[in-house]
Amino acid sequence: MTLLFASDLDQTLIYSRRSMGNEVKPEELIEVERFEGKPQSFMTEQSQAALWELEENTIFVPVTTRTREQYERVTGIYEGDEPPQFAIISNGAVILENGEPIKEWSTDIRKQCVSKKTVIEELMPVIQQHFDEDWVLRVRRAEDWFVYLIVDRASFPEDKLSYYTELFHEIGWGISLQGRKLYLMPESITKAAAMEYVRDRIKADYVVAAGDSLLDLDLLESADTGLLAAHGEAVKSDADVSGHIIVTEEQGIKAGEEILAKVADISMQSK
Repeated sequence: MTLLFASDLDQTLIYSRRSMGNEVKPEELIEVERFEGKPQSFMTEQSQAALWELEENTIFVPVTTRTREQYERVTGIYEGDEPPQFAIISNGAVILENGEPIKEWSTDIRKQCVSKKTVIEELMPVIQQHFDEDWVLRVRRAEDWFVYLIVDRASFPEDKLSYYTELFHEIGWGISLQGRKLYLMPESITKAAAMEYVRDRIKADYVVAAGDSLLDLDLLESADTGLLAAHGEAVKSDADVSGHIIVTEEQGIKAGEEILAKVADISMQSK
């Protein structure tokens, strides 16, 4: 049986020093990303070994909101120099096969966004109208697919998040607040749809998915088993995470170890 392990990266499998928590010793850490010459993200040695030692019937597919440039900075999650067979980036707008984008997939996503008028050119005036606030530090475009704001969390009006969510939902955009980043994502761009495309391509019999944020929930709900990190935005929100979604007991970087231990068990049982 072929098992697909589709996992978010940041704060699910890999962690910055700020997000990893205090329950880890420096000697347990493996650097998996550098940015501007400095260590940026880490796994524990136990997590990296568990990921590299998954059964041969298990295909690991990273599923991340990172753009291609950001994703390609992460090198420590793969054993060897070859890119993985598949990687899902830009929240599902782009699928890489052997390191190169599948053009037909992204072309179809772009057509959906244009048809629904959920393109950045339509969004920017709305952002300028509603987010002309001191708590907005920067506005960033992600490869013309979506937008994220760098915000001052101390000044961010948490009580208005539900209002913003409804406001942007009405024009076809979803909102997700992750740390200092507020994502605005076209509803046509989902991790679940991209995962299902890959699942069909590799003819996977079973899917295990892992994540931590609201942008991961559709991925987990589309999987046979969903694993949700307890420290994430999704658990802290009002989202329904019942059913087959399993919330980890561990938090921070140790949640990555728990997730991979559960995947290893499922992988072993599926042989």
